[in-house]
Amino acid sequence: MLHRPASDAVSVRVRDTHDADEQAACLLDWGQCYEQMSSGAFDGHFESYCFDGVELFREEANQVVQQYGRPRPGTLTIGALLDADEGGRFCGAPLTPDHHFFLRGGKEFHFRTPQRVSLTAVTVDMERFGAYCQRVGEMPPPGACLDSGLVRRNPRDDLGGLLGSLMQSLRHSPDMLRHATLRRCLEEGLHSTLLGMSNPTEMAGKDLTASTRQYVVGKARDYMREHVEEAITVSELCAHIRVSRRTLQYSFQDVLGTNPARYLRNMRLNGARREIRRQTDARAPMADIAAHWGFWHPSRFAAEYKSLFGELPSQTLKAATQH
Repeated sequence: MLHRPASDAVSVRVRDTHDADEQAACLLDWGQCYEQMSSGAFDGHFESYCFDGVELFREEANQVVQQYGRPRPGTLTIGALLDADEGGRFCGAPLTPDHHFFLRGGKEFHFRTPQRVSLTAVTVDMERFGAYCQRVGEMPPPGACLDSGLVRRNPRDDLGGLLGSLMQSLRHSPDMLRHATLRRCLEEGLHSTLLGMSNPTEMAGKDLTASTRQYVVGKARDYMREHVEEAITVSELCAHIRVSRRTLQYSFQDVLGTNPARYLRNMRLNGARREIRRQTDARAPMADIAAHWGFWHPSRFAAEYKSLFGELPSQTLKAATQH
């Protein structure tokens, strides 16, 4: 099944398969070859969400498959097993749910899957990822020098859970990807996640003076106020102030007792609230308003909204349209 929302830069593909070759053909431009290695009828599932240089995909199969392929050049793919009856082998090394696997574009990989494999992954464009890393003061981009292989998962990293939750929301409401603001926030969030996973260094900025930290936060807040109707990103703040992501993080934590991502999230929630309060139609679509302000998970948006404002978005809308 192919679904195209309004933007030509967006595509959604969902397919059930009954042959290893059908499954191999689902990932485009990877030159994949799948060979079924265990006995029995093949049943697989594939879904993919592509936008603005990002591809999220999930793959499931009920048979052991030997996979060979070469991701398209200029990309970096990071993935995780969601669950498996047994371990697999990736590029000659044992793969378990305690690992993340890296695939560098243009480099060949081989992967013997577990029986009944379920995995999820994200592919990013290295040029766009590199531009993000430059904006937040992290160069070269993590993964630029990596070949395909495994890294042990940090207990704090739940890439599989994050991607699974994101794809569940997109599966139910694929049209939310027509919102450029949402796509931008998703891309930024995924880049930030990958940066944190592959470059887990200690935060810089411990030696910043109190006045310097206050200056950084003040410049950030001024920029936020000037662009209050926009969904500002952390990398945009870093580029404007000309500081690294870690310096920005340390300054916000010290001065405001929070991190810049949470501060920006609350600003977006306030923007959504203002938009809801301007509504005159009691049937105004909350999912569209949430997506416009960069929130891709409607129930999480409602929970965060209620936590901040003490009422659900629907209650705000009801009060606004009764006047």
